[in-house]
Order: sequence, then C-alpha cells, then structure tokens
Amino acid sequence: VVLTAVQAHARNADFSLDLIKEEGKTVSFNLKETKKIDLSIYDTNDGLIYQEKVTSEENISRTYDLTALPDGIYFLKAESDLKISKYKIEVVGNKAKLSADAISEVYKPVLVNKNGMVTVNILNLEKTPVSFAIYNSEENEVYNETLTADLYVGKIFDLTSAPSSKYTFEITYNGKTYIETVAIK
Repeated sequence: VVLTAVQAHARNADFSLDLIKEEGKTVSFNLKETKKIDLSIYDTNDGLIYQEKVTSEENISRTYDLTALPDGIYFLKAESDLKISKYKIEVVGNKAKLSADAISEVYKPVLVNKNGMVTVNILNLEKTPVSFAIYNSEENEVYNETLTADLYVGKIFDLTSAPSSKYTFEITYNGKTYIETVAIK
C-alpha cells in the first residue's frame, strides 16, 4: 500500500519538458504539470551559470538566450519537490540545441510524518543501494542502515516514543544526499 501511494504521488507531482523551438542560440520550452520549479544551467564541471526559482499558476514557459556562452556542452537542471531532471544543451557556432528528453532523472524521497510514524518512500530508478542515517536534535546519530538496491524502497520509522522533538533524516542513493528534518509532537 505504501509503495502504491508513492507511485501515485510520483505521477501526480511529475513534470515534463516540451521543447518549443530552437532558433540560433535561443531555446524555448514548456514545463507541464508543475506550478513550482527550480531551474539551473551548469557547465561540464558543475559550475553554476544561471539559476532561478519559478512559480506560476499555469504551465511554466521559459526562453533562454545562450549567446554569451562559448561553444560547449551545458546542462539544464529542473528540480521540483519530487524529482530532479537533467537535460543536455549543446552550443556549437551560432546554434544551441536542448535535448527534449532528460539524460537523467532522480526521484527524491517522500517522507510522511503522521504523529511520529515517519514513512519514507523512494522510487529508485537506478536501483542503487539506499543509505539512511537519522540524527536527533543534538545532532547525534541514532540510526544508520543501508538497504539493498530495489526499484521501490519503503521504510516506516516509529518515533512516537522517541525522546527528541525533532529528527533529521539523511538519505543517500544514486550519488545524491537528501536531508529533511521532521518534528515529533
């Protein structure tokens, strides 16, 4: 049941990129099925070139003029509350080309806290091992475990009688670490 909930949540909070046009060194695209997203452009050394947080009541449309960028490979990163997608941008001569399909997608863990019962669900497309570390409010590690690589990872933590009022979850998989703090009442 828990894994079904994460699948439904992933479908509802997902976003998709639709390439509108490429003209010279300008690329235009729409992001559908999202009202809030962080957009960033990086070079091949992970150097940040541009960043913006976008909120809209409609689908999000963007046009980027990449004239100032020298020839090379760049990456557009689109990050919602649920997923991070990375798209390739090639700048060659007087043209820029944005990949319509993501070259990588990572789904973020979903944490649900119901009165101290914390459920963690992960859609692990790359099927990499998942490491959990939990820290109390004094920043002492109180839990550490690495689970085997599965497509869906779900775990329930019973913190209803835990002595601390808040816990920080550090979840690592697919080369990324996600940190979220939950308050226990």
